[in-house]
Amino acid sequence: MKLRITVLAIISEIFLPLYSANSFSKSEYQYGFYWGSLNSICAAYSIDAMSDEDAGMILNSLVKMGNERIKDSNLNNRFNKLVKTADVLKKSGCSKLIK
Repeated sequence: MKLRITVLAIISEIFLPLYSANSFSKSEYQYGFYWGSLNSICAAYSIDAMSDEDAGMILNSLVKMGNERIKDSNLNNRFNKLVKTADVLKKSGCSKLIK
């Protein structure tokens, strides 16, 4: 019985991470990457770790790169909608920096 449990544990530790590593498409990965990057920059901006000019430049660059690299049109539309309407960006003051 212990051998079965050990073998099952080893197999699940090997194959589940491999399966989960491929669970996102490239567009989904890009969407998450750029959305997370926007939130990180906004967090830094909200605690005054960045100037208005630097934060605005980085945020606009991230939005531009996100629009270029998110190939799935539904995810791209969702990304742009979040950029325009997300409360997180409004509360931190980042929405005024994004053109």
